[in-house]
Amino acid sequence: MELDDMKAAWQTLDRRLEQQHALNLQLFRDSRADKARTGLRPLFWGQVAQIIFGVLMILLGVSVWSSQRENIGLFVSGIIVHVYGVLAIMLAGITLGMIQRLDYAAPVVTIQKQLARLRVFYIRSGMIVGLSWWLFWIPFAAAVFAWLAGVDFYANMGAAIGWCIAVGVAGAFATWAFHRWAQRSGRTRLREAMDDSMTGSSLRKAQSILDEIRRFEQD
Repeated sequence: MELDDMKAAWQTLDRRLEQQHALNLQLFRDSRADKARTGLRPLFWGQVAQIIFGVLMILLGVSVWSSQRENIGLFVSGIIVHVYGVLAIMLAGITLGMIQRLDYAAPVVTIQKQLARLRVFYIRSGMIVGLSWWLFWIPFAAAVFAWLAGVDFYANMGAAIGWCIAVGVAGAFATWAFHRWAQRSGRTRLREAMDDSMTGSSLRKAQSILDEIRRFEQD
C-alpha cells in the first residue's frame, strides 16, 4: 500500500471514530438529559403544591378580611394572609417558569448557568417564604380561628401576643444573621451544607448529571 493510500485510510478511520464519538456523546447527553428532566419533577410538583397552598391562603385571607372589617386586628390578619398567598403563588410560578425554560439541547455550560440561576432563586424564595413563618404564624392562626369558630385570637392571647411577636422577630433575625454569617468567606463547607439543605435533592441530582455529561465531553 502506498503512502497516500495509507494517509487516506487513516483519515477515513479518524472521521469514522469522530462520528462514532459524536454519536456516543449525543446518545449519552440525551439519556442523561432525560434523567435530569425527570429528576426535577419533585421540584416541579412541589411548586404546584405551593401554588395550591397559596390559593388556599388567599381564600382564607379573603374570607376573614371581608367578614371582619370592624375588628382591625382580624381584618389586618386577613390581609396579611391574602398577601402571603399571592407571594407564594408568584414565587412558585417564577420557579416553574425557570424549570420550563431549561434548554437541555444547549451546551452543558449554558444549562449549568440556567440551573445555577434556578438554584439561587429557589434558595432565596425559600428564605422569604420560610423566614416569614417566624411571624406569619400569628396572623395565620388568627385567621384560622376566626374562620373556623369566629374566635378573636388576639383577645384570647392578651398580653402574651407581645411575647409571641418578640420571639418571632428574634427568631427571624437570628436565622437571617446565621445564614449571613455562614455565607462569608472561610466557611465554605458550612455554606455549601446549608445551601444543599435548602436546595433539595432534585437540583443537586440535576447538577450532578450535568457534571457527568461535562466530564464525558472532556474525555
